[in-house]
Amino acid sequence: MSKEQIGTLVVVVLKAKNLNDKHSLYKQDVFATVSLHGTEKRTPVDVKGGQHPEWDAEVRFPVCKDEGSKERKLEVACFAKEPRSDELLGKGVVDIAETLKTGEFDGKYWVPLDINGVVRGDIYLEMTYFSASPPVGGLKPPTNTFTLQRRPSKLSPSDRLSRPPTLAPSINSIPEERLHQSEFHARPYTQGIISHLLRGQY
Repeated sequence: MSKEQIGTLVVVVLKAKNLNDKHSLYKQDVFATVSLHGTEKRTPVDVKGGQHPEWDAEVRFPVCKDEGSKERKLEVACFAKEPRSDELLGKGVVDIAETLKTGEFDGKYWVPLDINGVVRGDIYLEMTYFSASPPVGGLKPPTNTFTLQRRPSKLSPSDRLSRPPTLAPSINSIPEERLHQSEFHARPYTQGIISHLLRGQY
């Protein structure tokens, strides 16, 4: 039997800081995952995000009635995108019980990340909870949930992001036929560099 949905949690994964980067010659590509009651969602990859990646990525989760305290835990993690297997950089847990009561998570504090108790940086989240019925504390969404809007950030634009994130496209968004075309992987980039070299721009 499916559970009754009582609201929607909108999570903005803004950025992370002080992550471990084992690369010395270049910065690592980083993405984050967010999980709630068994559903995992991920941000795009911040190319060359290094130790301080930025995403400003929004994910949404349905919140259901009569879920236990375990289901009120939001799990977050950061990973380095590697050729063979992604490397865990750190993970953390956020109790969203208060967010479901008040309607928002201020993000006053960075969420700490660790691996086996060893501190591995922090991740910054902004959350808004929209109740599906007249709420005690949550914000009531419009009838069409597609029109839900994240609440305005309490950070100034200069404090939110230090640079526009360079996000790699999701592999799921690339047409399959393009994955088999060699020019998709290298040719335009290579030709662009050669063109700039000939014009003396490198």
